[in-house]
Amino acid sequence: MSALWAYPWTLAEEGLDEAWTTLSCIGADTINLASHYHSVRSMQPRFPDHLFESQPGGCYFTPAPDRFVGTPIDPLPNEVPPFDDPLATVVESADAAGIDVNGWVVLFHNSRLGATHPEYRFESAYGDPQDHAFCPSHPDVREYFAAVVEAVVARGVNEVHLETAGFPMVFHGHGREFGHDKRQVLTSRTEELLLSQCFCDGCRAAAQSRGIDLTDARRAVRDLLETSFAHPHRDAPGLGSLVAERPIIRELFDFRASVVADLFERLSDAAGGTPLNYYVMDGGGLDSDDVWPAGIRLGDLSDHVDRVTALCYVRDPEVACTRIDGIASRFGGPVDAGITLDHEIVRSEAELRHLVTAVEAAAGGTTHAYHYSLITDAQLSWLRSEM
Repeated sequence: MSALWAYPWTLAEEGLDEAWTTLSCIGADTINLASHYHSVRSMQPRFPDHLFESQPGGCYFTPAPDRFVGTPIDPLPNEVPPFDDPLATVVESADAAGIDVNGWVVLFHNSRLGATHPEYRFESAYGDPQDHAFCPSHPDVREYFAAVVEAVVARGVNEVHLETAGFPMVFHGHGREFGHDKRQVLTSRTEELLLSQCFCDGCRAAAQSRGIDLTDARRAVRDLLETSFAHPHRDAPGLGSLVAERPIIRELFDFRASVVADLFERLSDAAGGTPLNYYVMDGGGLDSDDVWPAGIRLGDLSDHVDRVTALCYVRDPEVACTRIDGIASRFGGPVDAGITLDHEIVRSEAELRHLVTAVEAAAGGTTHAYHYSLITDAQLSWLRSEM
């Protein structure tokens, strides 16, 4: 295991030289630095004098205006004193210390962007816009994230890591305008995914350009959902069965996959020679069978993505290895593994050692630990023994 996810404000709090010393002591040679991120309130227990840090959705680099001329969307930079350009500063310092930095880019999940540019928001079959989610069907949205990737690459990162690159889920909000999720129906994954189908202006225009009319698909999705409203305790059919049995539903998901394929092709062009790493976590799940409803077809990604990361946020090594094997069988390229030190999942150094041994053998790539900014000194000592 050699990589940890990290927030730039924790590195600022600790001091870069001190952070590199800490990472070197535990044998880590890479950080995945939040570079374009959703809103967050994080607790950093190793720094009790600055225990909580809150940041709105935004980027952690100083955008060059000429890089974003191809889209009306501008990045929303967040300040991290004393860094003028957090990503550039961290990369330069890390490079001198022999530490690699990967640019961690969250795409469509960003309440601040949605509130600033409401014309690009996701809309369900009922027409209700979702501030927390951009829709990838809009060419301007794809161009914006291509420019973000270019900006991150320009800072000299080792890789660009992509999170939430598929169509978003409706139940995943952040920000002041989105409170606790309250619902007593739509308890199955099928129903949540149907409500997470987007029919915004961008989707309708993109579908029309492909010779597809989404009117019937929208009606079919609403009919299925209203059956659930009328019979909230029914056993909803599996989404795969609906796709197999109803051509209109199959056409809808084929359309979504074509949009996401266009996105990955554009991001690959923007990255140039810098490798792309996709986190397998769309569609409300982390397994290989979970991501296709979000437009992610793992078998098609190898043309545009250099590697993927299986997020093994579990205690049971067998579950983690099964997840890695499933993803590897579909992607066909290098697979990294991500583990978490969340105390509800990994409760001891022995459990961590057991899990890391298993995922390193199964994945064969880099193992990433979540998360340098969130762990305690005791958990750092666990990592020291593993690395």
